[in-house]
Amino acid sequence: MLNGEVHDWYRFRLGFSDHLVSDLLADFGASRQSRVLDPFCGTGTVLVECMKQGINCIGVDANPATLFAAQVKTTWRLDSTRVLELLDEVETSYERHFNIRTLAADPTFRYLEQAGFLKRGWIEVEPLLEALAIKHAVQALKTSTKYRRLLVLALLACVIKDGSNLKFGPELYCAKRATAPDVLGGFIDRVETMASDLRVLAAAHSGRATVILGDSRECHRLLTRRSHFDIVICSPPYPAEHDYTRNTRMELAFLEHVVDRATLRTIKSTMIRSHTKGLYSADNDREYVEGEPRVHSLVGRVQTAVNGKTYGFARLYPRIVEEYFGGIVRHLRSLRKVLAPNAVCAYIVGDQSSYLGVHIRTANILAGLAERNGYELVGIRHWRHRWSTSTSRQIDENILILRPSPKNA
Repeated sequence: MLNGEVHDWYRFRLGFSDHLVSDLLADFGASRQSRVLDPFCGTGTVLVECMKQGINCIGVDANPATLFAAQVKTTWRLDSTRVLELLDEVETSYERHFNIRTLAADPTFRYLEQAGFLKRGWIEVEPLLEALAIKHAVQALKTSTKYRRLLVLALLACVIKDGSNLKFGPELYCAKRATAPDVLGGFIDRVETMASDLRVLAAAHSGRATVILGDSRECHRLLTRRSHFDIVICSPPYPAEHDYTRNTRMELAFLEHVVDRATLRTIKSTMIRSHTKGLYSADNDREYVEGEPRVHSLVGRVQTAVNGKTYGFARLYPRIVEEYFGGIVRHLRSLRKVLAPNAVCAYIVGDQSSYLGVHIRTANILAGLAERNGYELVGIRHWRHRWSTSTSRQIDENILILRPSPKNA
């Protein structure tokens, strides 16, 4: 019986639990004949749970770092003995790759230094060099890509946990470590755990997972040749001023997806606008919610709160709210084209008060927008309370459950 294997290989700080996914799959009557989609798959929690139940699934995500994690976490046909042999090779060659001049020229080191992350204390130079030496040792291995990728994921996870000064609460911040960094030790422990999990997974009759890099607002284009989906389980970005690329910036740098401002902007441009630092002058998703009374009322309340504010990004708050809900509508319209007539969709979303304390009832607003864009509301389930640091009070996270409306078939 499979249990918690794989999920701890790498976890995203803003993700949801595998137990919630299992409960939703059971509630929706998922079987091995089901076709499941997660259009905001993050690090693959939904996909891993589907595979454990023998269900085929597809995930889409715009963040190359979390998508990389999802791809590795859904690649199970690896020889655990070979993984441990490669770990021994990395340990043996590590010292040989610890050349400060070479490592300081690495694109990851250059970006973290030039972008100011070393100066701000995200990670100290010594553990960074240690991590880069492991990175170079892994790159030098004579083995297939899927084994190298597994080792790279182990490195990404232990850089954050065992090497950096990063903390998440849920916002990213820096704090001096209570213990000395030990990237190599953390890497060894994590790879050994992965090998142990792979031995368990070898006997599993698992489903197949496909992971696609792309903009979820264009689902129908990304999935044009795929079968229509019976079940959708996902958690889109919240309108919470979270920069999801900031929370994975270290990983993006190590994978060399972000090496300068231009590469970072390219990634942000494919994401639903949920924070002001990802807003661009050409954005126009707000057109999808023109004339929507609840969005108009919400934007008015945010604008009232913003009036007279001259600091930071406050003046952009009304627009980001419009762009966020417009982007979700654009996604819902696109998704509707790839759903089976009897499909059921679960959206895990949270209320927010990030914009000067104005309460955004995310699930309720999205329910109304969905009903006007090809869906029926099945219900809104309360999932959990979460503490809001901006208002010092608890706010709700809910599960919005939708079905395609037969009127729009």
